[in-house]
Amino acid sequence: LWASMDVLWCLPLTLLLLHQAACASDQVEMVGAVGRSVTFFLQSMDTTTAWSFRSELIVTVKFGNPPEIVYFEDNYKSRLAFPKNGSALTISQLRMDDTGTYTAKWEGAKTSFALRVYRELAVPTVTCVAQNCSANGCRYTLRCTTSGSGFGNISYHWSAGGWPLSEGPTALVEESPPERLPLTCMAQNPVSSRNATVISPTALC
Repeated sequence: LWASMDVLWCLPLTLLLLHQAACASDQVEMVGAVGRSVTFFLQSMDTTTAWSFRSELIVTVKFGNPPEIVYFEDNYKSRLAFPKNGSALTISQLRMDDTGTYTAKWEGAKTSFALRVYRELAVPTVTCVAQNCSANGCRYTLRCTTSGSGFGNISYHWSAGGWPLSEGPTALVEESPPERLPLTCMAQNPVSSRNATVISPTALC
């Protein structure tokens, strides 16, 4: 049903003029964290909105106080809410398989939300991968890592005594005076950031 209706929503311009209809389409990029919630906002409207996920109809919402809800997928019932009298959709207890495109259709228009769900990071682990000592002191190569999957792109930032030191998972450091300690590695992904602190590199190496 919805596949056939898409043809009516996006008719060529000449046919749009003949039918005096409009075809509006936007896509919003969004991110969410596993176990948390995300809300898709629409303009307030006095109409019925059909929400689909990956082109499968999941619920229809008739604007009102309270809104009138009809579910087409029972496994969403406990996780959906409809704030602002039904002009917004909230999904709670996000899962990795909630990643995908959600589309709202109403009266000749539609808006899509491309949602990516990621896991929040745990505290990263810092290890010593090399130590080079001479009469002038020691140099240490430290590596900051996270374990697991579903995190998306992870970036690493090192600081020493609160000052930026280097970018990337590996840092080359020398024996430092107390004011240049501690060393901190910050791991960051689209939904979280976590820090690991090293009081002294000699303790690791």
